[in-house]
Amino acid sequence: MRKPSFIGPLHTRFRRQIRDLAAASVRLGELGFASSRGGNLSCRAGDGCLLITPTGFRKKEVRPEDILVVRPDGNTWEARPGLKPSSEAPAHMHIMRSRPDVQAIIHAHPPVLTGFALAGVDILSKPIHPELVIEVGPVINLDYTEPTSEKLAHQFDSVMLRANAFLMGGHGVMICSPVGIERALELLEMLETIAFSAWVAMSVGKPKTIPAAELDALERIMRTRNLTMPGASAGWSLRKLYGTN
Repeated sequence: MRKPSFIGPLHTRFRRQIRDLAAASVRLGELGFASSRGGNLSCRAGDGCLLITPTGFRKKEVRPEDILVVRPDGNTWEARPGLKPSSEAPAHMHIMRSRPDVQAIIHAHPPVLTGFALAGVDILSKPIHPELVIEVGPVINLDYTEPTSEKLAHQFDSVMLRANAFLMGGHGVMICSPVGIERALELLEMLETIAFSAWVAMSVGKPKTIPAAELDALERIMRTRNLTMPGASAGWSLRKLYGTN
């Protein structure tokens, strides 16, 4: 039986963001994107603090009262007694300190994306699908690092400015959203679908990349829709992001 609901002053202040984060956690579990008690979700709140899911919870069982409010220095500000933030909170905090544009982060284990991470498949770093290019950008593969280590947080340093999605070797996927947690989940669902399509394409042939001239056309579409480049790549072009001449 669950303990009575916890409602502290910060939980009252950030009620909407906390509700949305808990709902996204439940949805993540329902999609089968977070095995056992793995995965974690976070989003920004006021005063520089971070809202994050607790460690040791199945994601589809997380409720608003289970969300923790964490200070910018990583210490817990407000939480239900006995709860601790995800052990990968330092990675979330590090990315958000380095990327002021990031509003929400999801780390998850969708089957196909996780399979790509386990095998080191980097097909998603290439411009193979227009929606992938426009809405996510290149998905960067990272080497294996101990999941809860400080080294994991700094593994993103060399790539986080040019990407919003990362395959963590032998582990899973991390996706960042400049909009919010609902958008992060939408992008993750889309990315898993495209990964499945890429898997099918690799099984029957060789996936083709979008030509450089067509990347220019997609960039014009992005400007028309007032969409920003992936990552914090102000002034970059899609050709530069994908290393295409």
